Amino acid sequence: MGEVDSLSDLLAEAGEIAMGYFRRVQPEWKLSRSLVTEADRQVQEYLTRRLRAHFPSDGIIAEEDDLRVPPTAGTRYWVIDPIDGTASFVAGLPVWGIGIALVEDGRAVEGYFHVPMTGDTWSAPPDGSVRLNGEEVLIKPPAPLYAESVILAFSRMHRVYRLSRSYRGKVRSLGSTIGHMCFVAAGSADVAILDRVWIWDLAPGLAMLTRNGGVLRYLHGAEVSLTQLIDGGRALQRMICGHPDAVARVEALLAV
Repeated sequence: MGEVDSLSDLLAEAGEIAMGYFRRVQPEWKLSRSLVTEADRQVQEYLTRRLRAHFPSDGIIAEEDDLRVPPTAGTRYWVIDPIDGTASFVAGLPVWGIGIALVEDGRAVEGYFHVPMTGDTWSAPPDGSVRLNGEEVLIKPPAPLYAESVILAFSRMHRVYRLSRSYRGKVRSLGSTIGHMCFVAAGSADVAILDRVWIWDLAPGLAMLTRNGGVLRYLHGAEVSLTQLIDGGRALQRMICGHPDAVARVEALLAV
């Protein structure tokens, strides 16, 4: 394993596990005040077992129970988000998915995200372009914001930031951080504004963003380093991602 087809197949198999629980789960609250379900646990167990079998010397970082298995050699970690968008999953909404990334020396060098409800898989394999269902996709080229521009945002952004009335475009919150990053990397949205999330929420989408020339920055600050998050902490501040020019334009429209 290691080729995109094999990892995409693995995600599709994990998606079938998750779909077996969809609209049939009783959620629980974690200490972090986020939701977890048996689907999260079963998908994580499956992916962890398969990845450790194929890459025994690599480390594993996964969301549930703050799983961390250090590498026995080298600096490679497989980062797993078993269900990104658990709240949407619990609510019966369609935008949730399964994310995997390979992080080496603090860089997201491969990323994969599968949305079972649509059958879509975004991938940044080791051999080049970012792909959606096998077809190359590109980030939006720099252009002025207009009425059909799209900002993707975390659900409570309106409680934290004011967006200038001069912005004529749209703001949407679809329920999945990785999904938001994938939509930006693939040109479906201009930028995404992200909450203070964890490495498993960021690494798969970051691999696709950087491969397509995008950036992930702290709002009005420096680029985000996964090295700072690899030990389990949340991002230091809220973040924004997209083409560098689009990020600068949207940042200029935001105020606390």
